[in-house]
Amino acid sequence: MKSIIIMGILSGILSLFGCGNKTEKTENFIQRAKQIEISELNQELKLLEQNKTEFEFIGITSNGIDCIYFVKDKDKFQIEFEAMTEKQIPYIEKLKVFALENGFEIEMTTYGNKPQYKSSEAPVLRIATNSNLEKTAEIGQKIQIEIFNNQRTTKYEVVP
Repeated sequence: MKSIIIMGILSGILSLFGCGNKTEKTENFIQRAKQIEISELNQELKLLEQNKTEFEFIGITSNGIDCIYFVKDKDKFQIEFEAMTEKQIPYIEKLKVFALENGFEIEMTTYGNKPQYKSSEAPVLRIATNSNLEKTAEIGQKIQIEIFNNQRTTKYEVVP
């Protein structure tokens, strides 16, 4: 329950700094998000696992639509997808099918974030992978390739 409350607070922060908000202007320079290829996801998850990230989760996105979050849940990881734009809505069903076909439980929730379309709250699909670091990186790669049709060489921004 505590992690759900924390995720709700942190998700609110993401609505300001997360997917779709690619740059932050700081006085005389523009700060860009760190970029990785999907093969480097393992290293980013390792930082998350070691509590070396700003929050208890990280997200990756190449275009603001394919944004998936990796949530640290004790010694395991879960994967989430929040539909903040109308273009993301169809991916909820695709991700549900993917999760169920791969034997993962799913949960629909919300963190109360206001989406960029007519709806009071953005829906969040939580895929309970309960996986370790290596398996989570594998699942994340599979989602990006199979669901979002990305390539192994696609560049992702790490958010927040």
